[in-house]
Amino acid sequence: METVASPEVFLHIKVVMGMVISLSLARLLTGIAGIIQHPAKARPYAVHLGWAASMFLFIIHIWWWEYRLQAVPVLHFGIYLFLVSFCCLFFMLCALLFPASLDEYGGYEEYFYSRRRWFFGTLALT
Repeated sequence: METVASPEVFLHIKVVMGMVISLSLARLLTGIAGIIQHPAKARPYAVHLGWAASMFLFIIHIWWWEYRLQAVPVLHFGIYLFLVSFCCLFFMLCALLFPASLDEYGGYEEYFYSRRRWFFGTLALT
């Protein structure tokens, strides 16, 4: 594996991480907006909203932490793969919190409990 200490590598990693993290944030905000726009369509659930708030804080923290990557003296593909995979896990968590459709479920409470193993399993990987 190639080891690189170039400033361009930091920029590249930050852009890729930023894209995946921004997709996570977009999914989260779209889900919250959907609850606000159509509160009768799917009844909100406090635990679900609590996890959505936690994910928001996690995502903002990752974005802030990403700036500190410039302090890493040398990067190699293993670190790059870890960082991108880490960001992808957060996208998966946001997608698990806010599915494309709740038609099969009675609301966010039923959905959250039906997907809790996937959600907490993915959260454990982070």
